[in-house]
Parts: sequence; structure tokens; C-alpha cells
Amino acid sequence: MNSKLLLVIVALIVVFGAFTFLGNKKMTPATTSTQQSGSMKSQETTTPVVTQPTNSAVNIILTDAGFSPKDVTVKAGTRIVWINKSGKTGNVSSDDHPTHRLYPFLNIGNFESGTTRQVVVENPGKYNYHNHLNASETGTITAE
Repeated sequence: MNSKLLLVIVALIVVFGAFTFLGNKKMTPATTSTQQSGSMKSQETTTPVVTQPTNSAVNIILTDAGFSPKDVTVKAGTRIVWINKSGKTGNVSSDDHPTHRLYPFLNIGNFESGTTRQVVVENPGKYNYHNHLNASETGTITAE
């Protein structure tokens, strides 16, 4: 990989991380849940929910254990940035698996470790997504 391109990618990751870290971030615990076809199933683990003001960015890190944070609550118009730090190719695809028909704007596809993908959540709603390459890695974006 070209060293200048790698430097630009690292700089973008640092800028997005600093913006999110230094922004007005409010963390609240929430029970992890997955919604499929109108039913809700809860797991016993608790994960943080990140709440951000309008027109900001929220970073979601793809690690070797999945998406972190797994669930985020944002204002409509917020940019969501996925950063792949898993050491392998990752993927962001909308539910439902494997057809990905529910939220087409979330079908951003594969991205290599060390790279990012992003979308702006324009409309209020609850959007479930997963790593198509490992469908047990899931996440939820709730836009208000």
C-alpha cells in the first residue's frame, strides 16, 4: 500500500476519533437487543449507548469481537463512521440477513482493516445492521 495513502487514512481515523472523543458524548447503559421481523430478543449483557447532537459524527469500531459500541442513539442527520480495526475484512449490511432489504442505505459492503466507511442517517427510525461476513456481529442505530 502506498505510504502516503496509508498516512491519509490514519490521519482521517485520528480526526474522526478526536472529533467524537472531544464532542459532547453522553454514555448511558442499555440492554443489548436485536430486532428481527418485529420481534425483540434481549441478551443479558449490557452495552453503552452513545447519544450525539445533530450534525455530528459517531464512530463505531469493528473489532475482532464485533461492533463497539453495538447500539447508538443519534439525532437524524448524524454521520455514522465505521472504523475497521478487526485485522480482517469487515462488512456493514442492513438487516435482514442474508437479503439486506430493510435499510438499503446501510448496505455499504466490505472494507479492509484500517479503513473506514460512513453514512448519514437522514430519517428518524431504528436501523439494524450486521457484518455480512460474520452475521453474529450486529448493531443498531436509533435516530431520533
